[in-house]
Amino acid sequence: MKRLLVPLLGDAGDRAALDLGTAIARRSGGHIEAVLFLRDPNDMIPLVGDGFNAGMVDSIVEAGQAQSEEREAAARATFAGWQEAAAPSLEPGPGRLSASFTSVTGPLPNGIARLARTADMTILARTEPEDGQERGGLIETALFEGGRPVVLAGPLGGGEVGRRIVIAWNGSAEAARAVSMSMPMLQAADSVKVIVVDDGDAPEAPDELVRTLSLWGIAATGATVAVSKEGISATLEAEARHTDADLIVLGAYSHSRIREFVMGGVTDDALRDASLAVLLAR
Repeated sequence: MKRLLVPLLGDAGDRAALDLGTAIARRSGGHIEAVLFLRDPNDMIPLVGDGFNAGMVDSIVEAGQAQSEEREAAARATFAGWQEAAAPSLEPGPGRLSASFTSVTGPLPNGIARLARTADMTILARTEPEDGQERGGLIETALFEGGRPVVLAGPLGGGEVGRRIVIAWNGSAEAARAVSMSMPMLQAADSVKVIVVDDGDAPEAPDELVRTLSLWGIAATGATVAVSKEGISATLEAEARHTDADLIVLGAYSHSRIREFVMGGVTDDALRDASLAVLLAR
């Protein structure tokens, strides 16, 4: 993975995403493209209803501008602290970690889609209960409109990522695309395990995928495990931790969005609760 897009929002999640990007990029000599996404304060004007005079509108725009300036200062400080620790090069080159910082002002979250499409992956911190809608919106837009994998950082951000990988396999098209998009990482991994969680609904055997990976020279094994009372996501993560995995590869929203909304889903659990790094593809 050579070009890693790391969107920044000027909040606590920025450092976790940068640290995860470091762990991935160091293995392949990749470039971290840190991009601060700022909302244009003027975008608030159409949201103002009747009863607001010009002075009130100006105050809203000024408050939005002040918030953008605070976020930019926070993001730049986080990036500078990360630079001091990671020591990336300013110029991309074979076998070395490099990084750049830019900012984009415009409508959120749609601004991420174009950049995500030309990156090898987009890396973000997972959503937290106290987060607003912006991080979740960026994740969803990158996932559904970026056409590339999205990697979410666990609570600790970096560390070893990509040496021991677990693939969550259910035979879906989304899971197949996740495997295809993560092939460079799978080929570089020390071990890969294909896990099928049997929830009683005619589970797909892992054998055929293991065979394909083995033909690519990937040291892959497979296992089918019964779902625990905590659910599919918790079962999958427990198995990943049992194998000392540092990354889970997951096909996102392999059920319909309505079913996910009504019944809950593995993807939404991964967005909120996963303690390991998760690679999602749609």
